[in-house]
Amino acid sequence: MEIFKMAGMMRYLPLLVALCATVVRCQMDTSVCMGQDPGPNDPAFPTLPTAFDTHIEANINNRAFTTDFHMWYNLSQNIVGLESTSAGVRLSQIYNFNTSQYLETNRDTNQCTNSPLGTNSPLFTILGTMNGNKPTMRTPNQMLRFNDGGIKTKWVNTTFVRGIKCNMWTSCYYIQATQTTARVDWFFSAPGWTTSYLIPQIPVRAHVYGKAGAKRPFDHVYDFADFHIKPFSGRNHYMTPQGAFCSGEKSLKALPNPTSAFHFTAEIVSPSSYAVTPIKEYYNDELSLGRYDYVPSNARPYGMVPLTEVHDFTTGVAYITDQKRGNCTAIPIEVSMFDVKMADPSHVRIRTSKEFFYFDKAAYIYEGQRVVRGITCDVWIAQRNDWPTAGSGVNTTWEWYFATPTYTETLPDKLQFGNPVMMYMTAGANTGITYYYNIYAYDETRPTIWSYDISKCFNYTSRRDFSFKIPGNYRNLVVGNQEEFRYAVLRAITKAGSDSTHTLSALRVYNIQADYLSGSVISVTFTLLDKAPQIGDTTKQKPENDLNTVASKISAAINGGQFIVKIRDPVTNQPNQMVAQVNSLAQTQRITKVSYYRNTVPGTTTSTGSSGGVMAGLGVAMLVVFFILGVLGTYFYYRRQGGAFGPKRFDNQDITESTS
Repeated sequence: MEIFKMAGMMRYLPLLVALCATVVRCQMDTSVCMGQDPGPNDPAFPTLPTAFDTHIEANINNRAFTTDFHMWYNLSQNIVGLESTSAGVRLSQIYNFNTSQYLETNRDTNQCTNSPLGTNSPLFTILGTMNGNKPTMRTPNQMLRFNDGGIKTKWVNTTFVRGIKCNMWTSCYYIQATQTTARVDWFFSAPGWTTSYLIPQIPVRAHVYGKAGAKRPFDHVYDFADFHIKPFSGRNHYMTPQGAFCSGEKSLKALPNPTSAFHFTAEIVSPSSYAVTPIKEYYNDELSLGRYDYVPSNARPYGMVPLTEVHDFTTGVAYITDQKRGNCTAIPIEVSMFDVKMADPSHVRIRTSKEFFYFDKAAYIYEGQRVVRGITCDVWIAQRNDWPTAGSGVNTTWEWYFATPTYTETLPDKLQFGNPVMMYMTAGANTGITYYYNIYAYDETRPTIWSYDISKCFNYTSRRDFSFKIPGNYRNLVVGNQEEFRYAVLRAITKAGSDSTHTLSALRVYNIQADYLSGSVISVTFTLLDKAPQIGDTTKQKPENDLNTVASKISAAINGGQFIVKIRDPVTNQPNQMVAQVNSLAQTQRITKVSYYRNTVPGTTTSTGSSGGVMAGLGVAMLVVFFILGVLGTYFYYRRQGGAFGPKRFDNQDITESTS
């Protein structure tokens, strides 16, 4: 009989140890039991459900100690989960008959070991059997050895156990290898007794006692409590505990592949510092752009105010804007941000989408399903040794939670990547390094280019407005697909403004609009910003042309018939190529910023001519006067701010103390 496996202390207690027997009745110790034949009027022995969980208190009377178990059994999922507490040691044990693996985790340290599932696994002879070389899970009645191998179970009487009216059955077993004779008395709630979960005839107690050989008596009492059948909810106990990584565990489902563009809202929770940090993140690998909206944890140099930080990996420049006051500074992109990867010791690059989610350099294992924020999630786990930096010597465990397809299908658009709900990262219970990264409103559609607007970082002398025309019957295509049309125009502009030696960052183009002229002509307007300061250190960095050069290159492309807006019809999926009208590029005089021209009503534009009427002359004169006053006012305003007509840097003063 298998009673304990010792590893410095008694760690494993086989449930119902006396039941894993080969019966040889002629050698039984008759002083323990002899076995009885069931009577014709005996009540039928209960049949247990194929999925249940229960608490078990095991009192080993002959050794004077108690072990507590919580058991989860699911025959359809082909898996058994156990949590045990014995002599202060708290273990989680997974018997996975799908992967033929036994996983054991110390629930206090999260240290996990992985071994082949078989006869050397604790309790295997109770929970399973070997079918050739393949472990096979036992049914509930097989597991409890009811009428197993010719052993007869005899009804005894009705009695009370722990105040519960029960039917009592008894069986007699013999284990030849250890010359052990055991009697097992089973107690199930009697019919008519209302159980807490309204489940009829549940196990209440198993009393196992007898002799191993001639001189080793044993006496075990197993009390069952909280026995019930329930659907999966909350923590999945057929998985290793949260944050526990078992090397070599087999994965039954591949990790999702992230798309090249997405945006979401998140909160970073640090239990050790009681901190919750909100952040919005935008990622666009196609345009090499990233953006973060956040409040810094340190007041300097920007102050404890909401900031928007845009990363342009084409130029290597980060634009940090005070959302309240509009002040902007341009600095080199810092390596500490989420979207940044060191290309070499001196240069940065944008992370790939897999690197953004830390899917690179680690083999993620599918664990199963857990519930987070009421959402059933598929969970993958991996262990890394390169966070926060390579060679740090810290092993961190990363768990990613994705909503199951049942949830993602309710979204307006089907997600290719999936719907990430949470990331849990820990370096172990004793390190204090634990983060919850909760993700909300995840959207893998490409963030609009306007999400990366840095126009506040350039004053009115560093921008120009242009327009051009596209002839053709494209009105319906553009009206029904405006965002894709803007992106198509953006790609055409950046292509025309770049060459083999110079580049045009997509951030320099914004405010793309389409108007419809008489006939079938589309008028496209856009604003072009000046080139970025030369402070970046990306590997892709190329010099940028100034405004005049870019305008000339775009004009040349249009006049040469090479300015082509490529867009796919979302209905027919057919490609369309819109060719700009030759000689149609024009610089406009639209006034778009009230902060620069304070007399201008938002949304109005200057006129290309005067209207009729007796007040025409006075109106034109007043426009000229107000225009001059506006320019002078803007000039002196910027002089008071330090004379900045390029990207404005913050100084080291805490701007929360400013009186401006």
